[in-house]
Amino acid sequence: MAARYAQDKDVLFYGLNCDEDEALVAPYLEEEKPKTLTLFADGLERLLRVDSFPTTVILDRTGKIAFRSNGFDPDTVDKVLTEAVERVLHAPALPPAAAAANP
Repeated sequence: MAARYAQDKDVLFYGLNCDEDEALVAPYLEEEKPKTLTLFADGLERLLRVDSFPTTVILDRTGKIAFRSNGFDPDTVDKVLTEAVERVLHAPALPPAAAAANP
């Protein structure tokens, strides 16, 4: 999925590690060698209300959650995520004043 949008400057993929023990992150990254940038997200799981793994969140240009998925179906994940990314990419942009008024 990340490779499909690698040249699109409007799409960024991050893996977020929410492990309570930050010392476990480096060994995990060494073993798994993820293809996307992975960040230690201390506290982000509370902000985004992550209660299952994996959780996929797509933010729109204003930072609002435009799509959320808890878990995934390996048979449909590519189609579902591609449709969600495309929907966000092609959504009309709000004028700056309207975006500021709709946080």
